[in-house]
Amino acid sequence: MHRKRQIYGILTIFLLTISGCSNYKSKEIRERHASSFPLQLAQKTTEILDTNQPLNLDECIQIAMENSLSLRETEIKERLALLEKNVSFSNFLPAVSLNYDKKWFDPQPMIKYGSTGIAMQDKDVRQITWNIQLSIFNPATWCMYALYTHGYEISKLVTEYTRQAIALQITVQYFQCLSLEKMLTVLESQLNAAKAVQTELQAMGAEGIVNDWKVEQANALVLARQTELKNAKYSLKQAKAELMANMGLSPLVDVSLETQLNMQAPEGSIEDLITEALLNHPSMSISDREVAVEKEKIRAAVTAFIPNVYGYANRVDTSDSHQIFTNYWIGGISATIKLFDGFANINYYKAAKELHKASLLRRDQATITLMIQVIRASDQVQIAKDKVVLAEQIEKTNSMHLSETQKQYEQGLIQTSDMLTMTAEAQNAEVQSLQASFQYQTCIAILNNVMGNTKTVFEDTTNDTK
Repeated sequence: MHRKRQIYGILTIFLLTISGCSNYKSKEIRERHASSFPLQLAQKTTEILDTNQPLNLDECIQIAMENSLSLRETEIKERLALLEKNVSFSNFLPAVSLNYDKKWFDPQPMIKYGSTGIAMQDKDVRQITWNIQLSIFNPATWCMYALYTHGYEISKLVTEYTRQAIALQITVQYFQCLSLEKMLTVLESQLNAAKAVQTELQAMGAEGIVNDWKVEQANALVLARQTELKNAKYSLKQAKAELMANMGLSPLVDVSLETQLNMQAPEGSIEDLITEALLNHPSMSISDREVAVEKEKIRAAVTAFIPNVYGYANRVDTSDSHQIFTNYWIGGISATIKLFDGFANINYYKAAKELHKASLLRRDQATITLMIQVIRASDQVQIAKDKVVLAEQIEKTNSMHLSETQKQYEQGLIQTSDMLTMTAEAQNAEVQSLQASFQYQTCIAILNNVMGNTKTVFEDTTNDTK
């Protein structure tokens, strides 16, 4: 009866497990996630952001460092690499296992002895076995631990690389949003100027001074300016949504941005900048680790020619009264060496050496690529700086022209439409100057990024993050 109850219990657990696996309700799960996740994301955004206070660049980057989903995924991979390293280290420690065995015999095992029989062992037997095994000499264990150690170091470098990449992405999107916001001001002024021209031409058309097609041309100009303004608003909305999403917040929540223009371009010759990039950029450290990994694989291939030695010990404890010794130890040493495996180990060794050579070439190629990136980014910084000087000069010229036009307008020498047009041109020059400054800051951020100097940690933030 006892064994029957055990069998019934096992069958019940098995059936419950099978029924649970077959009851996956994909539609309900998808509907539940689709309704809950946007609400959770919006609540998280509300807790982190104060929508009444504008965010500067440092605050945007800091929020992204704490909430970016892609960065959190990279950090999980780093923790997994650490766990794999710890698992590899366990190969140096003894492995201990416990086995419990309970047997029932029906009928009891017996051997013939004359007209009767003699029992070989008890009808119920319990046996407990302890097994201890330790790798006394296994070179492959050291190589595997070294490989996982390098893998963990690479994962840490990848995490830092990801942080810098996200910070650069936030910087580019931040200045893109600022540029679009400033452009809206220009487009609104141009729309007002177009409406003023439209009003004047409609009045002149009503008096028969101008042809009707000129009035329609003015109407088309107003419509074009309205369309441009709408498109710019859509672009700004999308840019802010992408910025919020990369910060790990809800893209449905609007955010105001504060202008921040405090980045300074790195100084020094192009040779000094390249040297600093080669020393600091995470990709170069990753390449070094990849070379080290391939070198460890060569050592691992060599271990195929070396014997592996293991020590083991077993302790057995039984309840069988027919045994003279109810418990005893078994110990020994085991050694294994491959004498011949069809030249596979030799070919593995040759392949490992070739892979090591390939890793050296990849590192050299990555070095050249990074040098080109530094040269290009440095040139772009200088070009953007020259554009800032040009845009400031144009802004100064238009500002002087606007001042003169205002005096003429006050004296009644020019019409309202001309005054509004000149105002729009002056505002456009001002916005172009600001956009040139934004582009200059973006180029500086790119140069810092290719040099591995992107700032990802900010101690002082005015925004209260949780």
